Amino acid sequence: MAPLGIGSSDLTSILKTGEAKLWVLLVGVNEYQDASLPSLRFPAVDCQGLGEALQKATQGFPNKEVIVHNDFTTQPPTLETVRASLEVIVGQTKPQDSVLLYFSGHGMVEPNTQQAVLCLSDTNTDDLLGTGLPMRDLLHILGSGGTNQQLLCLDTCHSGDLGLLGNRGTSRNAGSSNTLLNPAPQLMEVLRERAAKSKGFCALLSCDQGQQSWEFPELGHGVFTYYLMRGLLGEAADPYGLIEADGLYKYVYRQTLKYIDTINHQLRVINQQKLARGENKLHPEYPLQTPKRIVEGVGELILGYKPEKEVSHKLRHALIVDGLANRNNTSNLSRVLNSAGGFEVKYFPHNGQSLTEVRKTIQEFLRWNNEPETKSPSHLSAVKNTPISLLYLRGHIEEIEDGEGWFVLDSNVRLSRSWLRQELRRSQKSQQIIILDCPKATTLENWIEDFQTSTEQGQCIIAAASNVDETELFSQIVLTTLASANSQVGLPVAKWISELQKVSQAKNISLQTWLSGTQAVIDILPGGMSKIFHSPQQKEQEKEVSVIKENPVPKISLVPEVKVNKTQPPLNFTFDSEEYNELQQLLRQYVGLISPAILQKALQETTNNQELVTNLANYLLPAQKPIFEQQAKAIFEKKSVASPNSKSVNSFANESSVINDTNFINKCEREFAYFVGPIANFMIQQILKSQPQISLSEFVKKLTERISDPKQASEFEKKLLGK
Repeated sequence: MAPLGIGSSDLTSILKTGEAKLWVLLVGVNEYQDASLPSLRFPAVDCQGLGEALQKATQGFPNKEVIVHNDFTTQPPTLETVRASLEVIVGQTKPQDSVLLYFSGHGMVEPNTQQAVLCLSDTNTDDLLGTGLPMRDLLHILGSGGTNQQLLCLDTCHSGDLGLLGNRGTSRNAGSSNTLLNPAPQLMEVLRERAAKSKGFCALLSCDQGQQSWEFPELGHGVFTYYLMRGLLGEAADPYGLIEADGLYKYVYRQTLKYIDTINHQLRVINQQKLARGENKLHPEYPLQTPKRIVEGVGELILGYKPEKEVSHKLRHALIVDGLANRNNTSNLSRVLNSAGGFEVKYFPHNGQSLTEVRKTIQEFLRWNNEPETKSPSHLSAVKNTPISLLYLRGHIEEIEDGEGWFVLDSNVRLSRSWLRQELRRSQKSQQIIILDCPKATTLENWIEDFQTSTEQGQCIIAAASNVDETELFSQIVLTTLASANSQVGLPVAKWISELQKVSQAKNISLQTWLSGTQAVIDILPGGMSKIFHSPQQKEQEKEVSVIKENPVPKISLVPEVKVNKTQPPLNFTFDSEEYNELQQLLRQYVGLISPAILQKALQETTNNQELVTNLANYLLPAQKPIFEQQAKAIFEKKSVASPNSKSVNSFANESSVINDTNFINKCEREFAYFVGPIANFMIQQILKSQPQISLSEFVKKLTERISDPKQASEFEKKLLGK
């Protein structure tokens, strides 16, 4: 059954013209007068940041009022001031208006009546009902207003599982001897009762029952509110720039799950390091946090529009220093880091620069973020504000008898390990990613150990040694693993390390890694960046992106440069889908996740089986070519004549890839979410990442297979493909 709409498209226009008013009440409590209620760290900042985000999102709404009560405002978050503001709002709202109420602080359950209560700064735990704001009272006040379009957001330590206090304010964590009942059902019940009475009411809770709402110093906020802010700043907007409650919830749900999963993956890598060193004191992982939504209908509860993007100084800097011959991979890596990673990249040496200048260049690079910070009154500064420095060094390593090591870039340029260590330790205000590409090196562990710093922001060190005959191999792996990742989803360094370890082991490359930072995610690709690989037609229409305006690097090519005719000749041979898949899987064993893109390109330039095999073999290392050609020919020899029902190679070469159609992906996600819920985006991104060249019809087919109800599956497929 399709969700019941609660609004109309008229709501957008009347908010923009001022005929309808948006009322916002934000409440955050850090400090409590009652000593039994512990102080909190972020609620007041959450309020201020969320208020600024709303101001930006609602710039186009002339008729709005934002009321804020927190520890830093002139009107503190007491029961009296909050109730007074609620009375003002409900007393003046009209049917066409919208109301958003946000609360960040402690939530409790009164033991005698089992009522959920929001705790204000002057709440006394011995008299919760008299000094706190019972949820039933709050919902009754909201229900007496003139509008049904209301959004209630709760970010408490236990917003889906409120803590139960004993008669004297003793929490269960303090060892209360009382038999405590799970209070979450009462909270859910009262919110569902309210939602059932008004199709315009929606409640968002920071976590589900039995969970906690986590806070991370890197974010400067609770993770739930952090992504509320990010969503209102435009990341939850639909293709038309509209931000509404349903889309905001789906965005916050996905991002919260993703962040917890990412930080846990990073913790697992760090714990593996500890186990390898014989340590048994491991970091516990964060339990799941899934934001909860309570609503009877889905429709237009409009919160704003995507703000115009502000010009800001990049906080992601990268320096690539290549002291070896054949620099194609590292120069191409510069563009990947710039376009997909959001880095401001400097490639060295370039345009006549001498490697003798490298010492000064590295010093300037590592100290770029050590200048005094300018304090900003904005509380949105915590959004994406962690600086990150990426240093990629490619050269040889030499060790001498006194324990010193040298990084050799050419016969005249040598950097001592102690000097590099000193420079890295002077740069403590940013996250660090250090990559050492050192063919034939045998002492990588010494460099890993010496470069480790105590930075609280987090540090990642990757050191690799390929053999003498394949000095380009590791830089190629770095390039392909980053280029094949989905730049819209992003790639944390912990998951990248796992991929590098897997590929390096298969390629017989010695790899040493180090990762620190237990509460700060380090991203090599942050996600949400523009795509960098497009079809040949799109490439001709778009301007080339330069890494540095004054020093552009060569255009990226993951495979050897091949001239392609603008008008492709008709293909005069066919092979079935089974052979196509086998060939793609074979190629993947040699080149990794980029195999679909290489195969598609080769198909457009091929007129027979032998030519296709030869074309593909040109992308491999010399030692790999004869083995690959033998295996590929065996695939075609299985069948001399393609089945009449098999799909021809023309179909594969000409069928459009879904990854280039953003509008179609967005449409799929909206429709798919009706049947599988907010997890829709995760399923979609999983398919796109595993099969980046999948066609539109195959993409829809795979989504349809994930809908258990045959009738609903048929309905979904009909909507997307018109069948």
